Amino acid sequence: MTSHSAARRAVVGVDIGTSSSKGVLVSPDGTVLAQSVVRHSVDRPHPGWVEMDPEVWWREFTTLVRDLLGSADVTVEAVGVSGMGPCVAVTDEAGEPLRPALLYGIDTRATEQIGELEAELGREEILRRCGSVLSTQAVGPKLAWLARHEPGVFARARRLFMPSSWLVHRLTGEYVLDHHSASQCTPLYDTGALDWYRPWSDGLAGRIELPRLAWSGDVAGRVSPQAAEATGLSMASGSMLP
Repeated sequence: MTSHSAARRAVVGVDIGTSSSKGVLVSPDGTVLAQSVVRHSVDRPHPGWVEMDPEVWWREFTTLVRDLLGSADVTVEAVGVSGMGPCVAVTDEAGEPLRPALLYGIDTRATEQIGELEAELGREEILRRCGSVLSTQAVGPKLAWLARHEPGVFARARRLFMPSSWLVHRLTGEYVLDHHSASQCTPLYDTGALDWYRPWSDGLAGRIELPRLAWSGDVAGRVSPQAAEATGLSMASGSMLP
């Protein structure tokens, strides 16, 4: 990427999807300057399990961005990321994944935990506080599944990521999740208070430090020197949530 005055200003957008990751380079007036796609598949190690290695998300992001930047003479001013969700990717203190991420509602392993949490917390009370009932889409039951079936992993888990927040973390070092994604972490998020509901989230998350919350249009951080080298982005570029 060049940075001289003749280069056009642009924004990079990347979305991590179930069957592919997609990137786009856009000028401030909305003109699409370049597009790129990387296709992938998910892992299905057991019936009802649908997983993906978070490192794939980062590798595909770097591939997409380098492809986009190689096709145009631009100065990237911001990066926007989005992704499938809600997903459950747990890491240790250093941000190293402890296992493949449990994907959104297509992963149905936690149906037993859904019933148990409804019995414990109350189906109507969950709906009132969280804005939705528990389903295979919800994060809480999947954390409960990990605690029961993979206690060693759960005991080491310190952070919780989704594809978009994982990319923000790798780009900037920030640990942050957008409110929309958090609202799908039922029953961890209070839609009235717009915050984590600690009486429930503390028990379900265990020793996981939940991310700070921000809005989709907020600047989450600045591209680090390491991420700039890996992607070709300027360190001046801001990273935005989905």
